[in-house]
Amino acid sequence: MRLSSPAAWNRNTHYHDRLLAAIPDGCSRVLDVGCGTGSFARRLAHVAEHVDGIDRDREALANARRVSHDLPNVHFIEADFLSWQAETTYDAVSMIAVLHHLPFHAALRKARTLLRARGVLIVLGLDRSPSLPHLVATGAVATLADLWHNGIRPTAKLGAPIKEPEMTLREVRDEAAQLLPGALIRRHALRRYSLIWRVE
Repeated sequence: MRLSSPAAWNRNTHYHDRLLAAIPDGCSRVLDVGCGTGSFARRLAHVAEHVDGIDRDREALANARRVSHDLPNVHFIEADFLSWQAETTYDAVSMIAVLHHLPFHAALRKARTLLRARGVLIVLGLDRSPSLPHLVATGAVATLADLWHNGIRPTAKLGAPIKEPEMTLREVRDEAAQLLPGALIRRHALRRYSLIWRVE
């Protein structure tokens, strides 16, 4: 069962439905990396049998547990993703606006090792604008979207610290091509990109 779009909105939740569409049918177990207050983990709970959300922010996880108490198939883990030792593998690993907070290569290598056969990696990322005109143009589009959506429904809190991305989308594409051959990377309007990679 797929949920309707959440009532609250931000530039990440805007793409949740698109990302959920990449979850494989019959999905048993998903890991949501950098889950924060659990907004995407709660969406995943309706398309997967079990969801693990991992984050090192204790306060964010406390909020996630509080608002997810009615979803018994969601489990939150307080740990640093890169040093965490997983006890299982996953049909899908999601990373929503978290990859730019982590060492790019190390994070993608770790995520790749956690995927089962035919598993899928789902990333919603932020990239650095390659030029000032690009920054102005994309910023204007995103700001208009903010004004429109926040005028008709409440804003969804990010639940995570803000960090500006260091890599441009071209750099992301070049680096991902080495680590995740065949990854599908698309630019999106609200200063986001998506990366979908499936284990062959």
